[in-house]
Amino acid sequence: MRKLSKSIDADLVIEISRCLDDRPKLTPVPVHKLASMIGHIVKTEMPVESIEELVVEMATSRQLPMLFDLPDIVEDNVISLALARASLL
Repeated sequence: MRKLSKSIDADLVIEISRCLDDRPKLTPVPVHKLASMIGHIVKTEMPVESIEELVVEMATSRQLPMLFDLPDIVEDNVISLALARASLL
């Protein structure tokens, strides 16, 4: 893993590490959900996007599968799979 900049809290890295180590190895890591949860647990000035980058980097170094879940979006820019299939018929 790369050397971390001084703007990254050690507590943040420790919490991400703890969460990743406690997960089952074959269960995908929900990147956005985990980053949001950790952002609430650890008081940090880092935005969720930066925490997501750390989660991805740390999960990659552990060779864990990842789920790139979408944040809760109010806009209707995602079509459900059922709707997409129905429109093809």
